Amino acid sequence: MPPTEKRRNWTCEEDLVLLIQAAADQLFAAEKGGVTKAWQALADTLIGCEHFVRVVDGRRVQNRFTALVEEHRRFDKASALLSGVCEEEKEKHVIAAAKKNDTASQDKDKVEQDALIVRDVAMRTLKRRKDCELDELKRKSPTENRRNSLAASIEVEGERELLVREKELEFQRFKFEAELKERERLRGLDREEMKAERDHQVLLARIESEKMLTMFKAVAEAKK
Repeated sequence: MPPTEKRRNWTCEEDLVLLIQAAADQLFAAEKGGVTKAWQALADTLIGCEHFVRVVDGRRVQNRFTALVEEHRRFDKASALLSGVCEEEKEKHVIAAAKKNDTASQDKDKVEQDALIVRDVAMRTLKRRKDCELDELKRKSPTENRRNSLAASIEVEGERELLVREKELEFQRFKFEAELKERERLRGLDREEMKAERDHQVLLARIESEKMLTMFKAVAEAKK
């Protein structure tokens, strides 16, 4: 059980990291009875991430994810009436929508779509944040500029990490497609084996019937 921390609201950046990691882990594919372990594994991964400083466990992560999905549902209902919603909030809802679709279906097209959405949203968020920081650097003192140069270097590392995450998502998609093809191949083999077994049983029954008929004819001939 992780140590307790002072309660504070989740930031948009923390929500984004949670949704990206949830997309990579594909929690919807967890086997029955392993959902709790899957959420705890996700929490452990987040704690080990240098860009995620919140102390969480599986229950807290699952509760926050559920809250984001509910928030997205409310957003859908109100979107026709609202305007001027900030871009960062829209991005959260885009990722939440992708994860809600994942929970409902393991279809290959959804996996591909979710990977593209997560990549696009994450990269646009990083680019926008980097552009804003560069504008601020031009207006600050040399000391502040040196300090923020270090922050910019850290941001570049974060971008590299997201590129690695993109590769992981691509691998997960490839693995999912391979598993689908393998299951389809095995189902095809099972059908062929069942048909061959039925044909074999029919042939054995026919041979046995012919043997009995021949024996009856021989007995009848012997009695004449």
